[in-house]
Amino acid sequence: MLTEGKGHLIRSGLDTPYMGWLGVRALDAKVSLATAPWRALGALAEACAAFPGGLSLVWDGPSAWITDIPADQRASFLALLSRLPGLHLHFKAPELLEGLEGPVPAWLHGPSAPSGAAGHAWRQGWIGWVPQGPEGWLLPERGRVEEVEEALPAGGLWGEIILPVGALAHLDAVDMIRTVADIQARTERGLSQRMGSGAWPEVFPFHRRRTGWRLALLGGREYALAGGSLDDAATRARHLARELREHLRCPVGLGTCGCPESAAILGHQAMREGLPWRNSLPLPPAQPLFSVGLTADPRDTYALEARAQVPRAFHEVLDHPAVSLLRIPALPSEAAAEAFIRSLSPLPALRWLPPEVPPPGPFLHERPWPQASAYIPVADVSTASQPRLFDDMDWS
Repeated sequence: MLTEGKGHLIRSGLDTPYMGWLGVRALDAKVSLATAPWRALGALAEACAAFPGGLSLVWDGPSAWITDIPADQRASFLALLSRLPGLHLHFKAPELLEGLEGPVPAWLHGPSAPSGAAGHAWRQGWIGWVPQGPEGWLLPERGRVEEVEEALPAGGLWGEIILPVGALAHLDAVDMIRTVADIQARTERGLSQRMGSGAWPEVFPFHRRRTGWRLALLGGREYALAGGSLDDAATRARHLARELREHLRCPVGLGTCGCPESAAILGHQAMREGLPWRNSLPLPPAQPLFSVGLTADPRDTYALEARAQVPRAFHEVLDHPAVSLLRIPALPSEAAAEAFIRSLSPLPALRWLPPEVPPPGPFLHERPWPQASAYIPVADVSTASQPRLFDDMDWS
């Protein structure tokens, strides 16, 4: 369900939370992965259908639950798992991704960029990488989740509150909080009826205290180009998240929004209604569209750094890394990818999009994806050479 307010959008469910996440240990407690992996897939598909914004499956169990499966069955299991509608996979062990045969909605979590077979899959655009330490899980565009006794407790989001960075200084927070509270109350009533009728997936243990909201920001590039202070905007975003947390009495995370449809709706609304933050948008006949996230839009053919650099002021207040989708005209080498990563500080959650990987939707005529050949390639430092100083000197 989409609710449009003055300067913000609210995405929520009708009788369920909008998004959810589930640990594989919780799944195995209901349906054993060792003895009935295909039944577990069926139970997981039922859980995915309950969340309109998608479900994240976090592999917090032993690697042997996948690696001990025969190679042919493991490939089939991973293929079916990755094709469940709305499912996102999260791993910390690279060996769990062996046997991939194409792009999957999966993220590998670790302190350094993937190498070896996992690194090859990452550079091919088959998986994404989330930079993080060994503690807890940072789920892109979901939130920060801490483990309890080496297991991930199931949780979710009632919805997302999406707004441009430029609207933070002008937003009527009281009116927005009232709308969010009404939506949450309506959703909770619908969910109670759903659970009372036995229509809630048994594999997902719902806990109200582990269900919250996410404040998602976009239009950071336009705000910065218009001369706005990112430090002030980050402070306002942190204060708004705290205010939401106090009034709603539930967790409220702060992150970025990667939805181009929401960026288009908010851009057209600002120009149509003459809202103050419209001044950073392009003038007609150009389309009044905000960029997703806080940096250059992934559909624009800017330099790689412009599409991957995260403002440090926001990095310090975000609960989870911003996501960067990097369209490139050719696969980067391992050395080139490492050199590019070293040039970034702070690091986003990063996924390459080489020509062999179709770009993600939605496909909008106002801001289409250009051909991969239009993008700037990654500099291949492995083939670069430094001319010697005395090459032209005659020493005879």
